[in-house]
Amino acid sequence: MKAKVALFSIVLGAALALGACGEASSSSSDSKTKENKVTMSDKKEMLMEANQKVDLMGTLTGAGSHKVSGNVTIKDNKLMLSDFVTDEGPDLHVYLVKGNNVEDGVEVSKVDLKAKTQSFDVSDKDLSKYDHVLIYCEKAHEEFGEATLMDSADENAMTTSMVTGMFSGAGSHKVSGNAMIKDNKLMFTDFVTDEGPDLHVYLTKDGDVESGKELAKIDLNVKEQTFSLDNINTADYNTVVIYCQKAHETFGQAMLNS
Repeated sequence: MKAKVALFSIVLGAALALGACGEASSSSSDSKTKENKVTMSDKKEMLMEANQKVDLMGTLTGAGSHKVSGNVTIKDNKLMLSDFVTDEGPDLHVYLVKGNNVEDGVEVSKVDLKAKTQSFDVSDKDLSKYDHVLIYCEKAHEEFGEATLMDSADENAMTTSMVTGMFSGAGSHKVSGNAMIKDNKLMFTDFVTDEGPDLHVYLTKDGDVESGKELAKIDLNVKEQTFSLDNINTADYNTVVIYCQKAHETFGQAMLNS
């Protein structure tokens, strides 16, 4: 009888000890969960505070044969598109990327093809990781447009005063119209050119294409055209050249004057 009582006491003691251990373990687990939640919350708040200091800008240009234009602003934990125009695509999204590679980026949102002004929340993105914005077709796996991001202070510093010039033909070629650099963009007005197989626009010093900066292929049939001058110090150049890359021949140029 005494042996049974002793055995019962041992079993009861072990059960109570295990129960207490379980409660302690559960309490410890709950405490860790609460700590993790607090940590995640703190990280999110820190990220938002860091993003609050970010003030970036960029100008969208088309990629390949696609036409995309407009401005990108990242401020107050939002990515904003303004004056936005794009070719139609079956599934266009806006991405934040590093080095112009969509695989090194993060998708922000699907874009509205018809809305010129759009805004997207980026408070959960680490904006310090990215330096480009892409307009990307997920269905076709194809880039439609891009913008290089710059600190707004730097971009404002690079914004040039207005300079203009008038096109004239070179050799037997006929080119006419006006060129104007303003607000970090090169704009053509009343532009007409002889046809060529592969005409591009260059910024040059005294018409020297080899040391110049190629901007884009031009549209032969459009009188009003605009080209981004992001990350280009326009003070280094004084001439806009229309150049045929296939024939290695200058079709026309405009000397720039302030």
